[in-house]
Amino acid sequence: MLMFLDQDIAHIACVMPAALAEGRGGPMLSSDYWRRRLHKLLDGSHLTRAQLCALDRLLLQLDAFDARHHRAHAANQSPVTLDISTTRTLGRQAS
Repeated sequence: MLMFLDQDIAHIACVMPAALAEGRGGPMLSSDYWRRRLHKLLDGSHLTRAQLCALDRLLLQLDAFDARHHRAHAANQSPVTLDISTTRTLGRQAS
């Protein structure tokens, strides 16, 4: 079960930025969709510390995306993208 969660978290970390990218019609999947998926994983029992940290990083990225998205729309600017430059994959230590 833990390995499945690791794979699901890694998948979301890879797919979420592309799905939030603003195309002509806006994001393919909303930040609300991703937030629901992440919270569903958080509701599971027996998460490891690494899994909790990874989910927290993804939620923080969504918070940042939403903040930029709302500012851009308020200012009538061009679409924004999700910056994943600080995202680490599970199992790797920062150098």
